[in-house]
Amino acid sequence: MRHAFLLATCLMLINTAAIAEPAFGSLADDCFSEWKTRGWVIGEDNTPAHEVERFANGIRKICEVRSQMFIEDPEISPYIQGRLAELAPYVFSADESAVRTLILKLQQRPAGHQFSGSFMQD
Repeated sequence: MRHAFLLATCLMLINTAAIAEPAFGSLADDCFSEWKTRGWVIGEDNTPAHEVERFANGIRKICEVRSQMFIEDPEISPYIQGRLAELAPYVFSADESAVRTLILKLQQRPAGHQFSGSFMQD
């Protein structure tokens, strides 16, 4: 009887993970697609940021972390928050804990226009 309970619990956890994984991937893809519509540019030649592979991969990683955090806490938006100047230092970093800390910091920021200390615009 105990083995049956453990087996049922394991199957339930596997099914839950299988359901959550597509949602996580879908959220991350949706986040990345939404970010691309913002038209961020980088460099003196105003290259679209989504065309710079390393930058786009960094944003994709931030979207993945945001999606994971959203699944853990629906109060955290699965979409990119913050300005280019705020996110740029984290885009090329693979440090997930630093990205999580930034996301929590941006989440706690009061609503409304905030001066980011930069003349860059989103």
